[in-house]
Amino acid sequence: MAGWTLWFCALMAIIGAIYWRRYQRELRAISTRRPNLTREEFMASMRVDVSDAAAKFLWETTLIYIKPHATPHPEDDLMKELPIDQDDIALDWPVDWARLNGLSEDGFPPWPEGWDCTIRNFGRWLDQIEAHCGQATRG
Repeated sequence: MAGWTLWFCALMAIIGAIYWRRYQRELRAISTRRPNLTREEFMASMRVDVSDAAAKFLWETTLIYIKPHATPHPEDDLMKELPIDQDDIALDWPVDWARLNGLSEDGFPPWPEGWDCTIRNFGRWLDQIEAHCGQATRG
């Protein structure tokens, strides 16, 4: 029995190392194909379309996943380009945003048809959540 346990643990360690290496390679590739913005540059580029609160939330949330090899960029596609679990983005982030802002977690507006899932568009959608759910909470 101990032999099988050791074999299983070794296999899991190898699989984990392969995925970790692939993840690190993806992050390095991201940082070479587009500029790595500073926080101030990111906030300034998002400010055109997105509230400062949503931009700050996305900077901090995305950075957790891609640091230290890259920083968030407004045109990154969250679902296609960044190595982030899609369930985190689709299910957790909107709920985290709602809780952070004291909003109702029910009845988020649908994702706008035709929008790519870029960080910029996600921020615009978070602002829609705040407008939609904030009215429902207050009203």
